[in-house]
Amino acid sequence: MFNIRKLLFYIIIFLGLIIVLPIKEPDFMMHVQQQARTKVDAWTNNDNIANKELKIPSKQEFALNNVQMNMTKAQVENKLGKAQRITTNEYGTKWYSYYTKDYQDFIMVSYIDSKVNGLYTNQNVISSQSKIKYGTPKELVRQRLGKPITEKRKDNVRYEIDNKEYDTFHKHNIYTTAFYDKHSKNNLTSILLVSNQMENRLRGQYGPPSDELKKSFELQNFDLVNAERVQHNLSTLSYSDEASNTARKHSDDMAQHHYFDHTDLKGNSPFDRLKADNINFNAAGENLAYGQVDSIYAHEGLMNSLGHRKNILRTSYHKLGVGVSFNSNKQPYWTENYTN
Repeated sequence: MFNIRKLLFYIIIFLGLIIVLPIKEPDFMMHVQQQARTKVDAWTNNDNIANKELKIPSKQEFALNNVQMNMTKAQVENKLGKAQRITTNEYGTKWYSYYTKDYQDFIMVSYIDSKVNGLYTNQNVISSQSKIKYGTPKELVRQRLGKPITEKRKDNVRYEIDNKEYDTFHKHNIYTTAFYDKHSKNNLTSILLVSNQMENRLRGQYGPPSDELKKSFELQNFDLVNAERVQHNLSTLSYSDEASNTARKHSDDMAQHHYFDHTDLKGNSPFDRLKADNINFNAAGENLAYGQVDSIYAHEGLMNSLGHRKNILRTSYHKLGVGVSFNSNKQPYWTENYTN
């Protein structure tokens, strides 16, 4: 009887050690668990998937909402209908933005001679021959697409590519830029496809400034923010002409006087500027971006900056105004004013 009690005592102690003490798992098990966690995050955080089935592209590496490079405009609009918005870009072409109700299934398409030469999305509508999709880890993207390029060459000028937040790959006459979310384990969050023909239309680092390009960058940023919010299961924002005017004046001031700050040269804060323009708000926020080549890169950079990201995804905001200006070096300034 004593031996049985002693045996039970040791069994209880052993079980206690199993419960309390951490057990180091083999590396391969930790890798499996990490992959599982990544997949679970993707499933739980990315419910906004295209209503139609995303098919593996037949002719290109990637398809966005089942649209591939070199498709005709007629083929695209047979699938998606007419564009919700048409804006100018730095390449001298247009971005046609397609989405369903409340910015779902959002993609941007650019045409040259009525054929797709540019594609972008920041939503879970990505399919590929390599099984890359929204939420794919950066390491896996590189494993499947190869080594990213480090420069673009144009007219014997080299433009260096050195940014940990995205990779650019060049294959089959297409520049593919994969944007990663550093606040979500560096998983793929957006993708931009640009043909050689479209890329070569941009002769320098920046496009030629114009009033049309300013307005287009403003509207593109507004659309990108709403598409991002829908991807994160948030309500969309309404466009504010008043807040856009306030934002535009601050961008103009920064561009003309060559500074970059939330506090202007007169010491006014974003809240001061909104109040001076008689804009009522209970809560407000401001995002600034400077020097990115276009609205896509500006938005992606803001999403990887925690404070700016919080403004983009804050549930209490209901309105957004965007203002863009260019300095004497053609560099754009973005100001986003959020209010409730």
